[in-house]
Amino acid sequence: MKVKVIPVLEDNYMYLVIEELTREAVAVDVAVPKRLLEIVGREGVSLTAVLTTHHHWDHARGNPELARLRPGLAVLGADERIFSLTRRLAHGEELRFGAIHVRCLLTPGHTAGHMSYFLWEDDCPDPPALFSGDALSVAGCGSCLEGSAQQMYQSLAELGTLPPETKVFCGHEHTLSNLEFAQKVEPCNDHVRAKLSWAKARPLSRRGKRVGGEGTGFGGGGPLRQGLMVTGACGHSRRGMRMTCPQCRRLWARSASTTPSCGWREYGCCPGASTVTWTLRKASGDCVLG
Repeated sequence: MKVKVIPVLEDNYMYLVIEELTREAVAVDVAVPKRLLEIVGREGVSLTAVLTTHHHWDHARGNPELARLRPGLAVLGADERIFSLTRRLAHGEELRFGAIHVRCLLTPGHTAGHMSYFLWEDDCPDPPALFSGDALSVAGCGSCLEGSAQQMYQSLAELGTLPPETKVFCGHEHTLSNLEFAQKVEPCNDHVRAKLSWAKARPLSRRGKRVGGEGTGFGGGGPLRQGLMVTGACGHSRRGMRMTCPQCRRLWARSASTTPSCGWREYGCCPGASTVTWTLRKASGDCVLG
């Protein structure tokens, strides 16, 4: 199984997954279809399906044009709002593309119909791959736009049960900002410090951003750790957003902002884990697992 990482838009990633024996290929989150088709032609593969993680325009806006250019293309996802959807997928459903197995994992939180995709090949030395969209990124996760922190926590906990050798291919390049924020929250965390050094040493992408989309693993302590959870409300809510602690269900962090721009937020942790409350600025509004 070969994964082609395709940076697009401001900080998005779309992917082309190639079954190397049959030369069959599957695309993930098509935002710029002509760019995708350039890679398809260069690789000499047959594109048979699109896996869309969620309906947001920067992950699905290329579906209609791609479907027009490739009649009969299967466009798959879990949300009926996905552009040009041909079949709605269910949690736990398994697909097959040549030797590649796909397990569909419903991961609500960022959106109600967010689906992550776990891919592997039997009897293959390559590690399995997770295409996590906006559910999980390097050292962070997407903002809770249609779900609660409880839902996001449960989604991330399920992803954390995948094999430790799994390579994670996320939907956005937020590696440095997530890790810099995590270091402010936990300045003594050796794992965060080491991961931040790793990110700063990565080669620059063509957009001047560090590349974290080539697949980062669960190993070495993993990006998911239960216990302390730091959450922040999305800065684009005029009314503010309440978050609940996934451990004790108490109100946890609240955005009091009355403007659509991100600002100062309160970040806290469960009294059972710590009594510290931080006030930090996080421009992206992402939730972060410490």
